[in-house]
Amino acid sequence: MPLRLDREDAGWDGVRSAYAKTRVRPAGGYVFADYNWATRYDAGVSYERYQQPSASRTWDQAFGAFAGIALMEETTVFRVGWQRFLAGRPPGAAADPKAENQLTLRVIYSMGPHKAHQF
Repeated sequence: MPLRLDREDAGWDGVRSAYAKTRVRPAGGYVFADYNWATRYDAGVSYERYQQPSASRTWDQAFGAFAGIALMEETTVFRVGWQRFLAGRPPGAAADPKAENQLTLRVIYSMGPHKAHQF
């Protein structure tokens, strides 16, 4: 899904002794896929790419994968996720910044009305 920010930043310009405004219009997008099988198991992938809301408008991107299991019912899910973040090269830099990896364990628990148990 493509996304776009349209923002005006206003501030005092001390050199010109007047208010100045700049327009920021970065763009980006996010794609997500999730596959659920045997009622208890799911796995998926994601990808995002977006521009920084600054004058340089460098592109950052991240991709990831996850897998999960519902032990008793759909209200309690354990999920392991991995994401790799690649920051864009800042202006004037000789090389791209190092990639960052993130590993996450999520426990999703919800209470309230839900459909009848299928297990």
